[in-house]
Amino acid sequence: MNLFDIKDPQFLKQMNPKELKVLASDIRSFLIESIDKTGGHLSSNLGTVELIIALHYVFDSPEDVFVFDVGHQAYVHKILTGRIKEFETLRQTGGLSGYVNYKESEHDQWESGHAGTALSALIGILYAKHLKNENGQGIAIIGDASITNGMSFEALNLLGTDHHTKGIVILNDNEMSISKSVGSISKTLTRFRSMRIFIKTKRFWQIILPKFVLNFLSRIKRGLRGFLQRQNIFEDMGYMYVGPIDGHDIKGLIYNFQRIQKVKKSVVIHIITEKGKGHLEAERDKIGAFHGVSKADTQKEFGITWSELISRNLEALQKIQKTFVIMPAMTIGAKFLEFSKNYPDQYLDVGIAEEHAATMAASMAHQGIKVFLPLYSTFAQRAFDQILNDIARSDHHVVFGIDRAGIVGEDGSTHQGLFDVSMFYLMPHVVITMPYNEKEASDLLYYGFMKQNHPFVVRYPRGVVQTNPKVENIEFSVIEPSWTVLEKGQEIVLISYGPSLDLLKQVREDLKLDAMIVNARFIKPIDEKMLHQIAKMNVPILVYEEAANSGSLYPQILKFMAKNEYNLKIKDMSITEQIVEQGFYHDMLKIHHMDKASVKKTIKDLLK
Repeated sequence: MNLFDIKDPQFLKQMNPKELKVLASDIRSFLIESIDKTGGHLSSNLGTVELIIALHYVFDSPEDVFVFDVGHQAYVHKILTGRIKEFETLRQTGGLSGYVNYKESEHDQWESGHAGTALSALIGILYAKHLKNENGQGIAIIGDASITNGMSFEALNLLGTDHHTKGIVILNDNEMSISKSVGSISKTLTRFRSMRIFIKTKRFWQIILPKFVLNFLSRIKRGLRGFLQRQNIFEDMGYMYVGPIDGHDIKGLIYNFQRIQKVKKSVVIHIITEKGKGHLEAERDKIGAFHGVSKADTQKEFGITWSELISRNLEALQKIQKTFVIMPAMTIGAKFLEFSKNYPDQYLDVGIAEEHAATMAASMAHQGIKVFLPLYSTFAQRAFDQILNDIARSDHHVVFGIDRAGIVGEDGSTHQGLFDVSMFYLMPHVVITMPYNEKEASDLLYYGFMKQNHPFVVRYPRGVVQTNPKVENIEFSVIEPSWTVLEKGQEIVLISYGPSLDLLKQVREDLKLDAMIVNARFIKPIDEKMLHQIAKMNVPILVYEEAANSGSLYPQILKFMAKNEYNLKIKDMSITEQIVEQGFYHDMLKIHHMDKASVKKTIKDLLK
């Protein structure tokens, strides 16, 4: 069939397994070709083609609610719900989201870019259906090790003990997370336990047999199961466990999904899939290099990413100071693969567990270990309580690498790094910094580890730096905890931090301004000495922050001016009370009035 004719999943009901298999092949070919042009999450979607087809074949979305964890494995779901014509705009400005998106379709009923949320959302959906007397089941599709997240286990514990609520948990195991539990006897037992006759027989014996006999038989059953298969945590938590099942066998998937439809209790169905299936390089990838790919025609910029720069600097720092890296499942994204190979005893990937990572970092710091904790800005928010109470409150010396700070572009609203400055600013003892260039990145890392003993934040964006230093050539200098003047001037003062300073320098040049440009590289604490000097100039001030400024630098400058009774004309530019969707970086700057033209207009208004 023509994939572009698909409007909703109902057409699947009329297809036979052979036709569904052909459909899966066509979709997989389309994804490989399309993602190569647009960029996006490749491996995770190639691995779930048959799984999503079988789910839509058996269940009836949107009455039956699909909850994806994480939403980046939902491309096939988008195709089957009629969005294939928009794939050429995937992750682009105004285009198709790379994640599940409420606004796109009635079939998208849970939106999240963070792992571990699906089961909590599933329980909420099931309770809402009960309260509204609505039909339909709830199915959580959990992949890419999201089950290891702490929230997942909290929800698993609750749902497993609620005998009046049935949820279906699809555990998409691509062999990079949960160990296999395979074997013909295990499959036979699984098939037997899911049969209606067995369920009815079990209820019959519960009625006629004394409780102590049932307990005895239950122990025999558990012992036999333990002998024949590995211990099953899900059954211990109250679920019926089904699996493992071949996640690429459509006929087998449909057979098992139809069986679990009839079961009254919550079910965990364990699916074995091959991440990257159909793409030879992605199939062989065991480190995650093909998890997300860039457009094939993208011209590589000279230099390396900020993530790579920070990683190399930390490796170079080992010559001076031994540190320990705690990594929450982002070894590839954060560019720490080489570090992990070169310093295996000083590196631990703890999985998708930011909260655990923060508390572990606090305890190691308390024992005198110098810890580096790299977190994407958006994921740092998940560990707010642990960072506040376990690290900041107790003033533990943990150095944070806050990656993807600012606008991150194509990943969309759940991944923007706009809130970390405000989050860290309210926490006691925390020092917040952002380097303007690669040299400041080196020196701020050195300062954070060697010249101070507080929780220390180094923010850095998603983009590239125009350099490619070798680890052995990196040198560190002592940096002062102060602001610096990049350009002198007497007409207006422009204050910012990080690469945004380049934008201000361009505006200064374009407008031929006699403007002072200040690099506020220490966002917290502010440089009061320089602020006194600026205030005495008695000229307008513009504070530019590629962040939400509620509680960040701009309010602190206002507080300083008020405290010292300076009466100056101060204006801010920020992304406050705004949601930044997916799109190209420069498009997002323009949409949110943070681009060069907007800065020029703001400055002209200030100088009137």
